[in-house]
This record gives sequence, C-alpha cells and structure tokens, in this order.
Amino acid sequence: MNSRAQVSIEYLLTVMFAVLLVIAVTIIAFNISSVADKAQLQIVKNRDGAISSLMG
Repeated sequence: MNSRAQVSIEYLLTVMFAVLLVIAVTIIAFNISSVADKAQLQIVKNRDGAISSLMG
C-alpha cells in the first residue's frame, strides 16, 4: 500500500507541476502579446512621423 501511495503522490505532483507550467506559459504569452501591441503602436506612430516629415 505504501508504494501505491507514493505513486499517487508522484502523480499528483506531476499534475500540479503541469498545471503550474501551463499557468506560467499563459502569463508569459499574455505579456508577449501586450508588448507586441505596444511595439506595433510605436511602429505605426514612427512610420507616420517619417512619412509626414518626408512629405512636408
């Protein structure tokens, strides 16, 4: 019975680690998405500024 309990605890720890890993990856993905959106806005702003300085 002791070996079954150990296997059960190891399985539980593995599942908990997998859940934590998924949460961490999700947080990182949201952060990357946020940074990409900010970068895209800055690129568009700089592009518009460059175009208007070339035109005028």
